[in-house]
Amino acid sequence: MARSINHRQLEAFQAVIEAGTVTVAAERLFITQPAVSRLIQDLEYALGLTLFERRRGRLMPTVEAQVLYEEVERSFAGLDKIQQVADDIRTLEVGTLRIAAMPALALGFLPRIIKQFSELHAGVSISLQIRSSIKVLEWVASQQFDLGFAAVQHEHPAVEQELLMEAPLVLVMPPGHTLQAKRTIGPGDLQDESFISLGPELNTRAKIDEIFAQAKVSRRLAVETQLSAAVCRIVAEGGGVSLVEPITARDFLERGDVIARPFRPELLFRYSVLFPVHRSRSKLCTEFLELVKTELSSLA
Repeated sequence: MARSINHRQLEAFQAVIEAGTVTVAAERLFITQPAVSRLIQDLEYALGLTLFERRRGRLMPTVEAQVLYEEVERSFAGLDKIQQVADDIRTLEVGTLRIAAMPALALGFLPRIIKQFSELHAGVSISLQIRSSIKVLEWVASQQFDLGFAAVQHEHPAVEQELLMEAPLVLVMPPGHTLQAKRTIGPGDLQDESFISLGPELNTRAKIDEIFAQAKVSRRLAVETQLSAAVCRIVAEGGGVSLVEPITARDFLERGDVIARPFRPELLFRYSVLFPVHRSRSKLCTEFLELVKTELSSLA
């Protein structure tokens, strides 16, 4: 259980947040640097929260500290209120989670996770913005979002990447298609087939085209679109066949809209989570990511 807090601890907390260093905070409060450090340590212990991380000799406020600081600004005199806010932060009952994601995960998979998370933490506000993987990388690098989900081929110095899952593309076809009887599909099976293509700006499109070029197989490129979900919808309507990443394919498989088969040679698709390097990872991010990993493990 959290212990009681006092005004002096909050003064030290506020001063360090605003000054950025213990040295300047101590000067503001007319006390020694060790005294400020001790007050911060006592406050962290009393609240059960990590409020600062030391980076390159500076104390950097955590996401939880920033949420708490806003409440201290509003109601410095109300210690009971601040104590309650700290309790809510620690138990993940308040806060904001900003998520950016590529369509492959944002149109079906992540909404299910968000529903689970919201049921567990009704007081948390969640924002989900959907853009291309490159845009997600840019947004996370600029610290506009707490975490992002993307399929990126290169690294960024301001972004920490973690591979969540790597899985092969699958061949999707409308129910009743002549290829449905085959257990595995290869390039030769798609000679002169109507093929629904991803947009030319996507890395996945280039890899698919290369496979067929190497096999000297000619497809009829009937339709082109940017989203795997749109590809699957067109396939479901009988517009042709296509290769798509498996999570989007699964959404359509579960509804019986398409049939899927393994494709050889394998073309792997990478699902990654991105975090801004220069911001601490909040407890909300950590718990949300655990739900994502649990769901992915069940899909695998």
